[in-house]
Amino acid sequence: METTKHLVLIIMIITIITTTYSTSLPTLTPEQNQIATKIIDAMISSGSFEDWSGAFLNTNDEINGPVLTSTLFLPKTSVEGINATSPLVASYHIVPQWLDFSVISLMNPFSRIPTLLFGHSIVVTNNSASGFTLDGVLISEPDLFVSPSIVIHRMASPFNFSRYGGGDGVS
Repeated sequence: METTKHLVLIIMIITIITTTYSTSLPTLTPEQNQIATKIIDAMISSGSFEDWSGAFLNTNDEINGPVLTSTLFLPKTSVEGINATSPLVASYHIVPQWLDFSVISLMNPFSRIPTLLFGHSIVVTNNSASGFTLDGVLISEPDLFVSPSIVIHRMASPFNFSRYGGGDGVS
């Protein structure tokens, strides 16, 4: 009986370490921080969620300059109270990692995906094939755009970082 309890505890610890390691945010270089700032500025200048993808791709151009390996979660529609011109909202919709749907779909529920909004991460809330959600929002079009450095997924609506975003252990 005691051996079973220890085995369960060891499995839980390994799961926590694996989940934490797999979603840890890579440290951005000064150049990557500059690219991220340009991307966010372009997105919020575009004025609407519909124009985010163009701004994201134009400032994160793989052919004409340095690129920030990243994933954009592109909202399909607006939601009252979530502003497309907010740098906090834009930062929360970008993950500085390449995550196509095959990678995300393997994540366990409650896994956290760190974003460019410091100390905030997106939470896998449902990993079923019939309704995969992040922060309670359906991925309506996975892998809308995929390149060697960039992935864009269409989301049914914007994320609300004040609802799910905390919990990274950073104040």
